[in-house]
Amino acid sequence: MNKEDMWVSRVPVPVRYAVDTDVNDSFNNMATNGHVHDWNIYDPKWANVDIVELPSTTNKSLRLQDSDPHDYARAVRVFPETNNLNVSAKVLPKQNDHGTLEIEVVDRYGFRPVRIRFDEDGWIKATDGHDEKKLAQYKNDEWVKIDINLDATLYGTYTVKLNNKVVLKEAKLAVAIKSVERLSFRTGEYRNLPTRKTNNEKLGQDPVWPDDPEKNAVFYLDDVVTVTK
Repeated sequence: MNKEDMWVSRVPVPVRYAVDTDVNDSFNNMATNGHVHDWNIYDPKWANVDIVELPSTTNKSLRLQDSDPHDYARAVRVFPETNNLNVSAKVLPKQNDHGTLEIEVVDRYGFRPVRIRFDEDGWIKATDGHDEKKLAQYKNDEWVKIDINLDATLYGTYTVKLNNKVVLKEAKLAVAIKSVERLSFRTGEYRNLPTRKTNNEKLGQDPVWPDDPEKNAVFYLDDVVTVTK
């Protein structure tokens, strides 16, 4: 028999399309396994986003874990729209030989000028225009502090620090944008299909082994801060 996916949404009211204060999220004031306030969460059955007591009961973090072969977990935080941004966050990967975490700064239309990835080969990588560069290797169970400085004026560049060390300086943006307003953390590859131009009468390829979970990949996120100008 055929089946359809079932999704449940929680939308706080009044609905906001923008925010006017910078982000300063430590997750410490949120309930363990409770609602993630002010974040947009995409939370499938095999790819979860939740608040956990790590590294301690008083110092919590946001956990993204993914064992879904065809989907991902995603957490998005909106910040005040700007063309000059400083953002910092801490990431702890529980593994460095499988799973990915993609960190992106995004504009109002979903364009992704800044793209940084904890890759499954143990390297942190980032785009420089149309090229991708290796920034540094990462280890499992070790926090990595990431600082991004983005300047979307004139030609548009961004600089990345890892643990307070500059590893990418004045890299070109992947796409031209006028401003940015969102920070995205995702445990899988970006996808933009199907679209309205996709032929819905053409048979697609069936997913490979959709009922078998992959090896679970876990990433923890903490101390997300933005400074907009």
